[in-house]
Amino acid sequence: MHIPIDLLNTFVVVAETRNFTVAGKQIHRSQSAVSMQIKRLTETVGKPLIEMEGKQVRLSPIGELVLEHALRILKVHDAAMTAINQSELKGRVRLGAPEDYCSLFVPQILAGFSRDYPDIRVDVICWPSAQLYTDLLQGKLDLAICTALDVTGEKIFQEPVVWVAKNKTDILKKDSLPLAVYSHDCLYRKWATQALEQINRPFHVAYMSPSISGILAAVRSGLAVAPVAMSVAGKDMRILGPEDGFPVLPTADVCLYGTGNVRNPLVDNLEIHVRKSFGARKMPIEGINKVKG
Repeated sequence: MHIPIDLLNTFVVVAETRNFTVAGKQIHRSQSAVSMQIKRLTETVGKPLIEMEGKQVRLSPIGELVLEHALRILKVHDAAMTAINQSELKGRVRLGAPEDYCSLFVPQILAGFSRDYPDIRVDVICWPSAQLYTDLLQGKLDLAICTALDVTGEKIFQEPVVWVAKNKTDILKKDSLPLAVYSHDCLYRKWATQALEQINRPFHVAYMSPSISGILAAVRSGLAVAPVAMSVAGKDMRILGPEDGFPVLPTADVCLYGTGNVRNPLVDNLEIHVRKSFGARKMPIEGINKVKG
């Protein structure tokens, strides 16, 4: 016995709607075409599948059994077709992310993506968020993961921003607190300096770098305190809070930015993997940072 997939699909829709006319509208067929397909399926099975009560459809015991198996068959069929269609996708996608995310999160995103789409090449560009957003507007990127921008985007995560210092250091006792920060257009820097000004704590920029590795190097060497995303704070660092005389900093929104309304299946599928990856992450922000930026 061979049962065509389209007959099973029509049968499932009829079983769910309990009405030939409604089922026909859902699968874009006439009522007579639906009736003909159910008749063919019944003849193939060799036993009655439905019983009519006026215009309402009721499944026979054999119909209930066929429905149970049809649902499983269609699920496997749809999964197979999805895998086949995915394997046909080929091309290149350009993804931008800040340095810390390129090292911490992007490798896991790409690992999952490459398993599903082995023929799609992902070029990863690593810049500060402000530069990534500019590159996206100029058409140099297809997707960008950016943190703490004054530009509305699709929020996919929230990242606590914390003060970090070397575990054992004397710089906290200095009259003017040395800071390691990003460039002037960075919100982390703005939040940190405004917070210190509000509590009248003297500070100066001792180290400025466009790179998170440079900022963390300054912290690890004991040269400065820095405002950083909590995900990059190393175990060899001390997170400073109100008990140390440091004000709580805002929480940064991590946003996903695309190129607009022009849809591209390669980019769309990478977006899905990015959202899924960040959606599965949980940051221990309770007790660390409760202020939203």
